[in-house]
Amino acid sequence: MKVEILETHCITSYVGVRATEEFSNLGQSIGKSFSELFKRKDEITNIINPSVTYGISPPNYKGNKGKVDFYCSYEVSSVANVPHGMVHIHILPRVYSVTHYIGPRSETDSGYEYTSQWLSENGYTYDDSEYYFERHDDGSIVDQDDEIIEMKIYSPVKKG
Repeated sequence: MKVEILETHCITSYVGVRATEEFSNLGQSIGKSFSELFKRKDEITNIINPSVTYGISPPNYKGNKGKVDFYCSYEVSSVANVPHGMVHIHILPRVYSVTHYIGPRSETDSGYEYTSQWLSENGYTYDDSEYYFERHDDGSIVDQDDEIIEMKIYSPVKKG
């Protein structure tokens, strides 16, 4: 795996489907939400790249054992006429660690563990007041846990 630090400089906007579930059952709900997102893609206007999807988790996600939200979405150039039942999110500019993960879907936690170790070794900590997100390029959302995926994990960080 590879980790790099990236500073964004503009607000980014996303439109998609919210998955809300107890943390322990979130995986199945996320799968259903991505399926709904793919089926309803044509309802979303101003998609920047229809081959790229994002999984966005709010600041309350990490370590939360209760109900959490996860947003399955597309990045849009501007938010206009959000389809019924969908949500929009704006993410402010910030500093992120970007972890390049390639491996089984069932082991994506190892990407987060690797990131935590790298941050600790390089003088960074998580900025848990901001959104985390995963970028999935075309074909990286798969149905089977043992299938290989490729994604980038964006974690908000600050210097230690």
